Amino acid sequence: MRASDVVAPTSPADAFQQAFFAWFRRQLPEPLRFISMGVVLCDTNAVHDEIQYRWDKEEFEPTSALHLGVTLDNEWVHEMGTLAQPLRKAHPLLLHTLFSVVDQVSFRTVPIRTPGWFLSEKACRDWEGNESATDDEARGWLEEAYGNDQEVISLHLPSVIRPLVYPDEIRCPEKVTGRRSCKPDLSLRELRELASTSSGMVSAVCREIVALRLLLGAAGKRPLLNDGYHAGAIYSGCTFVLEANATISEFLDDHVNMEYQAGEATEFERFITFSKTKKGIREQYAQWSLAFQMLRRLDRLLALVVSP
Repeated sequence: MRASDVVAPTSPADAFQQAFFAWFRRQLPEPLRFISMGVVLCDTNAVHDEIQYRWDKEEFEPTSALHLGVTLDNEWVHEMGTLAQPLRKAHPLLLHTLFSVVDQVSFRTVPIRTPGWFLSEKACRDWEGNESATDDEARGWLEEAYGNDQEVISLHLPSVIRPLVYPDEIRCPEKVTGRRSCKPDLSLRELRELASTSSGMVSAVCREIVALRLLLGAAGKRPLLNDGYHAGAIYSGCTFVLEANATISEFLDDHVNMEYQAGEATEFERFITFSKTKKGIREQYAQWSLAFQMLRRLDRLLALVVSP
């Protein structure tokens, strides 16, 4: 942070707030267009007010008086739609690689609902948590939930739901003949080669995925924004799916309604307590800077692949 960013402060707290948000704006010079995420500075009393109805509020054990609150106060639903086709044509594993890197960045920064989230939710609700359940296995569990109404049961079978929320081309893509690697994610070398031999959107997508992979590599195993007290935000940074449909909309509506009815959800994803040591402070700012770089890059990637 820079002293030059502080103008006529009314108190030490005001001076710090001016300097911090000037630093934050340098990390994210422009507002995120596709991800709903913000930060606020909170004292301990403010955090307690926000989490007072959380069942696990006792797990918030502050070691200092100042906390970074990561807010998620809205959730946009983005779909690829027809923009998926150029990626399919460019390489059969590019779509899978795209969603994979979004999931990896999501885990380290703020949650993004991707196809895997929807399948996991459905499996937990109706298939005893088994995302790979067969129709025969699921039918017994569904009969317990819906009685003997075969028409309703048929709508909730894995063979019906999986293609709608998590198609095989991104969940478990087929192996590519002649490719050495057994991993479904394209390597950095493959992505760079594809970027150089492609043009337009495909080339740009490959370059952004490479940039995100390098940032993830730089982060290593350090916590970024996935640290501190998890405050149970009702929303995620955004929903990003291959194609939006009625099933996905229904899942989202049900989830939000259940969270509202439970009465514990907040608009905050995390509260991260500021360190009190010089070393800890330097590490935190380095981690947060890396997280904001990832979100900025992810926003650029989404700008390329989200259907207008």
